[in-house]
Amino acid sequence: MGISASWKKYTLDFKRSAGTSRGIMHERHVWFIFLQSGTKIGMGECAPLPGLSRDNFNQIEKTLSQVCSAPESYLGDPSLIKNFPAIRFALEMAYMDFLNGGIRSLYPSPFTNSQKSININGLIWMGDPESMSAQIDQKLEEGWQCIKIKIGALDFEAELELLRSIRKRFGADRIELRVDANGAFSKTDVHMKLNHLAAFDLHSIEQPIKPDQWELLAELSATSSVPIALDEELIGLREESDRIEMLNIVKPQFIVLKPSLLGGFRECEKWIELANQRNIGWWVTSALESNIGLNALAQWVATLDTNGYQGLGTGQLFTNNVPSPLKVKRGELYLDSTSAWNEVNQFIGEWLSPAETMELETSGSTGKSKTISVRKEWMERSARLTGKTFKLKRGDTALLCLPMRYVAGKMMVVRSMVLGLDLLVSESSTDPLKGVDLRIDFTAMVPLQLQKSLEMGRLGSVKMVIVGGGQVSYKLEKEVQDISTQVVETYGMTETLTHVAVRWLNGPHRTEHFLALDGIAFETDDRDCLVIKAPSLNPNPFVTNDIVKLIDEKSFQWLGRIDNVINSGGVKIFPEVVEAKLASAITDRRFFITGLPDEKLGQKVVLVVEGEAFRIPDDAWSKFEQYEKPREILFKMCFSLTKTGKINRNESIQKIEF
Repeated sequence: MGISASWKKYTLDFKRSAGTSRGIMHERHVWFIFLQSGTKIGMGECAPLPGLSRDNFNQIEKTLSQVCSAPESYLGDPSLIKNFPAIRFALEMAYMDFLNGGIRSLYPSPFTNSQKSININGLIWMGDPESMSAQIDQKLEEGWQCIKIKIGALDFEAELELLRSIRKRFGADRIELRVDANGAFSKTDVHMKLNHLAAFDLHSIEQPIKPDQWELLAELSATSSVPIALDEELIGLREESDRIEMLNIVKPQFIVLKPSLLGGFRECEKWIELANQRNIGWWVTSALESNIGLNALAQWVATLDTNGYQGLGTGQLFTNNVPSPLKVKRGELYLDSTSAWNEVNQFIGEWLSPAETMELETSGSTGKSKTISVRKEWMERSARLTGKTFKLKRGDTALLCLPMRYVAGKMMVVRSMVLGLDLLVSESSTDPLKGVDLRIDFTAMVPLQLQKSLEMGRLGSVKMVIVGGGQVSYKLEKEVQDISTQVVETYGMTETLTHVAVRWLNGPHRTEHFLALDGIAFETDDRDCLVIKAPSLNPNPFVTNDIVKLIDEKSFQWLGRIDNVINSGGVKIFPEVVEAKLASAITDRRFFITGLPDEKLGQKVVLVVEGEAFRIPDDAWSKFEQYEKPREILFKMCFSLTKTGKINRNESIQKIEF
């Protein structure tokens, strides 16, 4: 099979403290399993819950190491880890992902094609009455049809009052109410409490008493006006005979399935078969997994014959969750089928893997594309530097609309994970905001995308755009002066993990020169080319081929590429400077300045314009020095472009017939 395996621990931070009858959680530890062959990485999540899972937490990492040392053995016989249901589930999940290409598409279906949604309940966590009431109000305003409330930790009268306040506003025909006691009631008070709860026309109560009290549960299932749903009761029953015995004795109205706690999809399907044979209802609930596990759960659930609401709405609980195509709207769970998510998910597998370095491909805009190795910690520092520079905060919405093949796309994903941004993904195209109807706090574009977004009037919902990957033209800079969106030109490259300097193009902070980000310094070499000192991003200074006018160690004016410099009669001419002067005269064509051999001058300045020949107005040359004015103008029907959409000057010239 040729599969290697590894694991890595990941800590999720709750947005707000999550309270249950077992205590309050501020953070959540999970472990990711990676199955790899070549560049394909299948990813699974081991997410045991303290105080609830049967996995021995002291042995989790030792057992993960054993599994990863011989993955094929455990894939062949999952019963070898039957005492570790969370690990068993993670291995099953990782293998399903591996078999389907390592892009987090485990169960292709109408759901994964965005043709079907899953109805889910909104979860209200325990807290003080005021915070719980605020959570409830928010869910109701958002249009949820089913609300599940954790009970058992507050004063019971206060909990009844919360339920009463909902029922005063909405009947059972409008809002389905579920409660989850997590075993908080006792033998002496459970009957009384269920009688009180019956007044609110509840759909069900999950696990009213602690597990292993089958006779009492059987009595409650037979007599309670509130239907009983078993949750924790299922966790310890590994053998089919025990499961059958429990269901036959208790006869619950519902069972609640949590694959992380029950050993995975196949084990849950065995429970479903037993429940269906006895006309027992069921639904699936997540167990505070990250979006890796939640995505897998949702795809599996979408293949089942489900009725009612599922408990899959926990993906928004964490500040540093993994970016995911799962989206929730009015109590329905959707999966964004934008194909770019496949590349994003593939990258996430690489990013979260235990490897300390990543391979990045340069764009090839100034030469042949190459692969370089960078440390992940440098990429994380770059992301934090971006967050500090642009004052990004957790929960801000970021749009990825650049190709994932290159560093600019990859770093948008890293920023989302490191800074806790809510990542949206659109296809990389010239019109990236088409179909995007949400407020965007931060995005990165190339100049062509920014130009198209301006033309189509789509920037009104975008707070900030950083633009790089090519020079911003005079025309484009002029056009962004009258918009509310903050536009910032960036300077950087693959080797610097995107930007190390910025130029604010509009607004009160507008600048003429590029300014260094914190911790970055500049100098020039004997060619007048920029040297970048960014010790937090790379311990070695990086020597560029960009000729600059150095203002000081923190700022510079970019003049052009040394590769493009024209030596005409002993005078150095920077094509990019000449192009900037022409930008206001040639607004609807692509063009560039280059140097061609000349007997007298050595090189002569030549203007190359894309498309059919036309006359350039005489006043276009008014700003030019004598040596800058083109000696010849050539027209070419179609320019050659690099993979990232920049003009390939050399190839374009070579194809011109002189």
